[in-house]
Amino acid sequence: MDFTLNEYHRNVSDEDLIKDVINVAQKLKTTTLTLDEYSKNGKFHSSTLTRRFGSWKKVLELAHLDIKNHNFKLDYSDADLITDVIRVKSIYKKETITSEEYDVYGNYHSSTLIKHGKPWNKILEMAGLKANLNRNFSNEEMFEEIERIWIKLGRQPTSTDIKKGISKYSLQSYSRRFGGWRGALESFVNYINANTENIENQKELTLKEQEKPVEDSNFQHITNRDVNLRLRFKVFQRDNFKCCICGASPAKNPDIELHVDHIIPWSKGGETVLENLQTLCSKCNLGKSDLL
Repeated sequence: MDFTLNEYHRNVSDEDLIKDVINVAQKLKTTTLTLDEYSKNGKFHSSTLTRRFGSWKKVLELAHLDIKNHNFKLDYSDADLITDVIRVKSIYKKETITSEEYDVYGNYHSSTLIKHGKPWNKILEMAGLKANLNRNFSNEEMFEEIERIWIKLGRQPTSTDIKKGISKYSLQSYSRRFGGWRGALESFVNYINANTENIENQKELTLKEQEKPVEDSNFQHITNRDVNLRLRFKVFQRDNFKCCICGASPAKNPDIELHVDHIIPWSKGGETVLENLQTLCSKCNLGKSDLL
């Protein structure tokens, strides 16, 4: 059973983009907009519009907003920037922050700062914070993190979720590795759908076929007991990331922990195949034990 990503809305019209800029200006009751103001309040990111129209000045012109009195230069000092980075760090109560975490609460925007010769790790150094240098993690570790976030949210994660600091890896880390957040999701889907032991290349067993005479000393399982990441995610996704008994979900209660349970217990001849697995919360799983 393969699964697919949500539809990718890449064909947003020019008219819809400009209309959103106008709506943001009206909402903020201003005659002009900065890149940061739009990024924090718009449906899209300012970089989407600048790529589409060539410059932010062109965007403002098309939206009939003021460009005469708009300051297109960065209006900040290094001291202002350092103070703001430290302020945002205190909000997260962490030793250091990613550029995506800064963008949620910062007075400036990291992409603008980087474009003007201030790499994020250099900014952290200026503020006396630790640089984000750890890139020695595997694709599998990043896929495990995507799976954790997906289960936690109960839906496909967005780049906005990652920007809010929900992942232990930054959006830039995913982009460097996979060419963007969409690329990371597509790689994750390919990984989950890949042929693996206990998922593909095996006869699909019905529950009835799994009722083995386990008392027979010659009985041998044809699958391993452990459920790997690929199969585990497929079970959760099929069951909508909810407990099949009580309906509990981490998306509604972050204290809920989901487990994959053998419907026919392994000890009673059940195999580790999709048809014999279900999603249970830790409480229901403990109550079920090996009972049939």
